[in-house]
This record gives sequence, structure tokens and C-alpha cells, in this order.
Amino acid sequence: MSAYFLTFTYPDGHAEEIEEVFPTLKDAVSYGDSLLNQVRVTESMKKAGRNSGDAEEPSYIVKEVKDGKRSIVYRSE
Repeated sequence: MSAYFLTFTYPDGHAEEIEEVFPTLKDAVSYGDSLLNQVRVTESMKKAGRNSGDAEEPSYIVKEVKDGKRSIVYRSE
């Protein structure tokens, strides 16, 4: 049986391991896409009228854990 984990990278470059364990890849990607949209909106509001040249695009990866082995199965980039 597989479990899926999400790591989210914010525009300032810091990464966060999301604590939730997802039962399917589809669930993990759906959650990641939702978080990605939220962060993009928040960042665009914070940067209105300022130079945002130093910020990176937010992104995430989904890792699958199966039989004790981890592998990246999805990248939002």
C-alpha cells in the first residue's frame, strides 16, 4: 500500500513538509494545487506596488512511500 506526502516550497525559498498523509496521488495533487493557488493570491496581494524580482514561484512535490521506499512521483513545476 502507498502513502503520499507533500513538500511545499514558498516564494521566499523555504520548504515545508505538510503533515497530512494522503491516501492517493490525486488527493495529494489536489491539496497541493489548492495551496499553490492560495499562496499565489496572497503573494500577489503582498507585492502589489513593490518589485518582486527576488521572489520565486511557489511549487510542490509529492513523494510516494511504498514498501519503505520514497520516490518523487509529481512536481508542480
